[in-house]
Amino acid sequence: MGNCKNSRRCRITPEGGSVGQHLSKARSFIGDLPGIRHWRHERFRNRFENGQAVGTCRGVFDSYEAAAAAAPASRPLGYDHDDAAGMYHDRIGQIYPSDYPMMFWLQRALDLGARRVFDLGGHIGLSYYSYATRMALPEDLSWQVCDVPAVVDSGRREAAARDSSGRLRFTADFAEAAQADVLFTAGCLQYLQETLAQRVASLPRQPEWLLVNLLPLHPARGYWTVQSIGTAYCPYRIQHDDGFFQDILRLGYRRLDRWENLEKSCWVAFDDLHSLDRYHGAAFRLDPASIDGH
Repeated sequence: MGNCKNSRRCRITPEGGSVGQHLSKARSFIGDLPGIRHWRHERFRNRFENGQAVGTCRGVFDSYEAAAAAAPASRPLGYDHDDAAGMYHDRIGQIYPSDYPMMFWLQRALDLGARRVFDLGGHIGLSYYSYATRMALPEDLSWQVCDVPAVVDSGRREAAARDSSGRLRFTADFAEAAQADVLFTAGCLQYLQETLAQRVASLPRQPEWLLVNLLPLHPARGYWTVQSIGTAYCPYRIQHDDGFFQDILRLGYRRLDRWENLEKSCWVAFDDLHSLDRYHGAAFRLDPASIDGH
């Protein structure tokens, strides 16, 4: 039935296309009428500045600093505060479709001898707790989460009660990634001022594996926007697709796989050109020649 996801609710009109598609076009036309457009923008602005439009973004900027300056003053900036550190406890133990490629490549790395995982932006250890319910993690595994200090403190308190194995550790120092076999990151890179390639290049020793997930990429350009997470606002980087991959490959990594996170999207308010209908993930491994010559 074409783009119709539910055949019982989808009817094709004589002009072609579903009734739903025609209604969507009609709503779009009505919503773009000057008076209604102004009302929609004002309504969104009020919701965004009151912390109600959680997960949405506003504006397009050329730098982190410009995005930070454009964030409303009604909430803190970033994740380094107690309210943000207390988020996502409901996700502990949860697995989402986008997790499975990461689990596959993590298992491959573990099978090939990797034992030290550095989880950049792993919050309170969400991926560790969730993956441990689906994977047989090695007893000698070390899983180290790197996050901002407020989140690290919360993670340590949580681990004292949940992680009887003692495999989960926390740090706020990215330099410790130099000791890792696997640099694992899922949904964090868009909040960092430096790119992943810049961070990895700064290490005296590069991790053999890079596993990246939930990454917003744009086919034409890179830019910043401002995202509301409810408790705070965050400068939010959307990277240029080709640029992201080329920067990683220049460090000596080979791309082993790439996938799409179709369940995740990014809406930049009233800006279709800079909104995304999917996110991305990828697995890389350092070329043996790069390891020998490092």
